[in-house]
Amino acid sequence: MHLFLDAEQREFQRHIARWVDERLAPQADALDRSGEFPRELFRELGGLGYYGVLYPEAYGGSGLERPYVYYMILCEELARGSLGFAAIVGMHASAATHAIYSWGSEALRQRYLVPAIRGELVGALAITEPNAGSDAAAIRTRAVKVEGGYRLTGNKIFTSNGTIADFVNVAATTDPAKRLKGIGLFLVDAKTPGFKVSRRLEKFTTHCSDAAELSFDEVFVPDECRLGAEEGSFLNAYKALTVDRIHTAALALGVGRAAYDAALQYAKDREQFGQPIGKFQAVQFKLVDMLAKLEQARLYTYYAASLADEGRPITQEAALAKIIAADGANEVCQKALNIFGGYGLMNEFPVQRYLRDSYFPMVGGGTSDIMRLIVARQLGL
Repeated sequence: MHLFLDAEQREFQRHIARWVDERLAPQADALDRSGEFPRELFRELGGLGYYGVLYPEAYGGSGLERPYVYYMILCEELARGSLGFAAIVGMHASAATHAIYSWGSEALRQRYLVPAIRGELVGALAITEPNAGSDAAAIRTRAVKVEGGYRLTGNKIFTSNGTIADFVNVAATTDPAKRLKGIGLFLVDAKTPGFKVSRRLEKFTTHCSDAAELSFDEVFVPDECRLGAEEGSFLNAYKALTVDRIHTAALALGVGRAAYDAALQYAKDREQFGQPIGKFQAVQFKLVDMLAKLEQARLYTYYAASLADEGRPITQEAALAKIIAADGANEVCQKALNIFGGYGLMNEFPVQRYLRDSYFPMVGGGTSDIMRLIVARQLGL
């Protein structure tokens, strides 16, 4: 990794890694068991300034020159401790807040972005619907223009941070016939009448990161809470989600690192037939293959982040980074559990959590097959 990181970035990495080791990792198993939102940890990390990595100092951010590489470091280290917690932060500190910073008014920035960067508010982004997943153009949530604003009606599903959010940026269509071009983005305060968390969805992965089904029943959204143009603003947000794919790749890299480190240490400590199991070639080869996967993912993910910092198009690179890192980390976690043998199936060892959590980056932000479709289109196929 030092191939990409300068002295300041390495210092940043040391600071967040220390916080992860001292504050997050010791609580990770308990958070996984309880499935509860770690509000105290969330606010603590916000108070340390980490949610401002992508934003200028005027809003309480860090004002960094190469923010995406720094954000990769943050995502990777957090996921090394708890991918569930890292997923909460990833949604909040990037996707949810980016729309407000990029397309919100100054008043909205002061009301929502600034406290969100401090960790005082939690944000979410609601796009997916029961019948509109990868096909975002099929969104049915309607935004009907009324005096002074809009009335939103519809349902969203799989919304990360949905049950804990103070505000949700909602994709809704003003004209279904226009498909993607008719979709706008609207900020909904969670206290608004008509907004409801229908249910929290139970999943086998990233337990402390919630996934919610949301309903909007004639929810009034003032004109000033429209993010961007009435129609087509979702296309800008959709393009911005390209960068989030490298964030997701960094999450995968982090959980893969955690699994590899645990398996390597176990291979040195566990003895069978009179010697550590790491002395057996079968185990050695697994560990070497795991390391190769991680180094491949690390090189490409940080390469894509560097391109993003240079302002270059990364549609293909971001999709490839997500494929390489997410699929690779899942394979690493499977091999790690195999090295642990029977103990790997026991909840007292975190390797089973690493494997469960490794499925999240393979689906979140677009499945691996959707990423392959994006790359195929970039190739002119």
